[in-house]
Amino acid sequence: MNPKHTFPLLALALAFSSSLFAEEPSFVSKLFESGTLVYSDDFDGELNREFWGAPKGKTIEDGHLIVNPQFKNAEEAMKALNRDHHLGLEPVVHLNKIPEQFVCHLRYQFEKPGLTPGRPSFQIGHHMISLGILEGGGHRIKLPNDGPTFTEPDSGMALNEWIDLIIEYKKGTIQISVNGVGKTYEDAAVTIDNPKDKLGPRFTFKGGEGCRILFDSVRLWDCGE
Repeated sequence: MNPKHTFPLLALALAFSSSLFAEEPSFVSKLFESGTLVYSDDFDGELNREFWGAPKGKTIEDGHLIVNPQFKNAEEAMKALNRDHHLGLEPVVHLNKIPEQFVCHLRYQFEKPGLTPGRPSFQIGHHMISLGILEGGGHRIKLPNDGPTFTEPDSGMALNEWIDLIIEYKKGTIQISVNGVGKTYEDAAVTIDNPKDKLGPRFTFKGGEGCRILFDSVRLWDCGE
C-alpha cells in the first residue's frame, strides 16, 4: 500500500470504530450538582448479574431485557420448588445495588392484557415507595409508612407502552418524572430504606399473572456526598 494513503485510511478506521461506542449520557439533575455513573445498559450484551441477579426467567433479545414468569402453572412450580408459596407464576425482578442517593433513568414497560389488583407493581425500595399505573392512564405514587398518595394522570402512563422514567432521590425528597411529567415530593415518609430487606436498597418489579416485563435501557448515577 502506498504510504501516503495509510494515514487517511487509519483515521477513517478510527472514526468508524469510535462510532460503534455510544456516548455515555450527560448528568442532569434537579436535586444534585454531580453524580458518578455506576451502571449503564442498553441490553445488547450479557445479563449484568451484579445488578439483575440470577438469570432465571430473564432473557436478552433484540436489545431488551425480558422477564417472564419462571413457571407455567402451580403444579409445575410446586414440584420444582418443593413448596406451595412464592411459586414464580408472575414475573418478578429486582434492580439491585441502588445507591443511598441517586439519579436513575429507566425505559420499561409492562406487557399485560389489563390491570389487576395490586399489579403491576413497581417498588422504589423493596416494599417502600410504590409507583403504579392508574386506570385510564397516568400514575400513582404511594409513600410508605402511612405516607400520602399522589395521582398524576397527565403522564399517560399505561400498560403495553414504553415508560420513560426519571427518579432522583435523597432521603426526604424524591423527584419523579414519567414521560416528561415530573414533580418533586418532600415528606418524612420519603425513604427507600427497608430494615427488613437485607438485600436492599433495590427496586422491585412485579407484573402479576399473564404479564411480562421489558426493559429497554437503564442509567444509574450515585449522588452520595
